[in-house]
Amino acid sequence: MLRERPVRLAWMIVCGLAVVSLLTAALARDLVELGPVLLETTSEYSRIRVRERAGVRTLSFVRDSGEEVIESQVDLRRPDDLVLPYTRAMFLSYLYQPQPRRVLIVGLGGGAMVHFLRRHDPDLQVDVVEIDPTVVQIADRYFGVRSEGRTRIITQDAFAYFPEVQEPYDVIYMDAFLKPSDETDSTGVPLRLKTTNFYRGVREKLTPEGIMVFNINPHPQVGDDVAAIREAFPALDLFRLQPGQGFVAIGAQREQVLGPRELSDRAAQLDRRFRTTFSFRQLARARVK
Repeated sequence: MLRERPVRLAWMIVCGLAVVSLLTAALARDLVELGPVLLETTSEYSRIRVRERAGVRTLSFVRDSGEEVIESQVDLRRPDDLVLPYTRAMFLSYLYQPQPRRVLIVGLGGGAMVHFLRRHDPDLQVDVVEIDPTVVQIADRYFGVRSEGRTRIITQDAFAYFPEVQEPYDVIYMDAFLKPSDETDSTGVPLRLKTTNFYRGVREKLTPEGIMVFNINPHPQVGDDVAAIREAFPALDLFRLQPGQGFVAIGAQREQVLGPRELSDRAAQLDRRFRTTFSFRQLARARVK
């Protein structure tokens, strides 16, 4: 797993931020491709839009500048197909914890990750904690994700939820974003959900072999984010997403030294096991060396 690679990481962050500026104009064009607005509403936490084009439904948060930021996408014809690349990389978790029994997702969005887990790991207990009741209602009505079967949606602030957790989780996925404000970073991650002390507290809610997976959007303080995670966990691996889309970090309770060959072999096993529309082997190649 990743140890100290600050110079390489810093260079990758600079390159990533440069790409973000190049993508801004493209994003405006992409909004047209997302289709007409089905819903626009404002909750206590965010201004929210739902769009649909050719069966692909998109949930976005609208910033004060008018910028529309995609939070979730679901192909209604094949809900378990992961449309957004970062959601695919989040399930590199199975490289380190191949047989989870209980997982927690922090941040619901449109529930794309829930759809994937329901289809590919149906015996898994999936809990989701989401602070915004409006998002919970939208996920139910527009994306078909609700509490049922082995899925439990909890409408609560994750910061308040974790102290109440009694049974530990094998995997915790951190994917919580709001409209940027004084209480979040520039990407919308609540500041109190990204401190070393918070991560250390969450580690107590993991099983001994448990892991925590982080969706890290590109912004100038990405290096600080990674450093905070590294300080809280004995082991850390970092995977680069497509240019300008940030990283997925995986912090583990115990050191797991996976060489390139073993990592590739485990990823190939996942490809055979899940038979998804994407390649885990290709995703695993993006580990930061």
